[in-house]
Amino acid sequence: MAHFHCDRCGRCCISLGRHISIERKLSSTSHYCRVAVTREIVPVTIHPEYRDLFLNPPPGSTDESWCPYLRHIEEGRFVCTIYPSRPSICRNFSCYSMIIRDSRNAEVGRVSGKDLKSSDAGLVETWEREVATLPAMDKGSWMRMVSGILEKNGYTLEAVV
Repeated sequence: MAHFHCDRCGRCCISLGRHISIERKLSSTSHYCRVAVTREIVPVTIHPEYRDLFLNPPPGSTDESWCPYLRHIEEGRFVCTIYPSRPSICRNFSCYSMIIRDSRNAEVGRVSGKDLKSSDAGLVETWEREVATLPAMDKGSWMRMVSGILEKNGYTLEAVV
């Protein structure tokens, strides 16, 4: 099994919307935040490396609809300013559940739900032809079927935890 690795794309924190709000400021860099889904209150601390970015965000690095701790740092890259102390809902979230590797063991695709993200034309064709057309079934059966399809086409599938 592979372990989830955040590539700082920011899609999770943007797509979830304002799921975290600042409940109370203890100082400029220590807060209690509320998680909208669970209603829990969690203490968080702005990471020292990102304190200036949090306190003095450059124009365009924030948005009212995003998590208040998310900052845009460069094209396609974001940073969570509370990453080490982030709430459990954030710790447990992964934007992909499977990694697909080719015969050289290079990562060539990621699966989120039942959707593939890949630039490997052969993998995309295999996915559309054989995987996307699978009938509905339980997750374990689906994973076994997909794994078999990919293996016969020269790919391996790793579940992500």
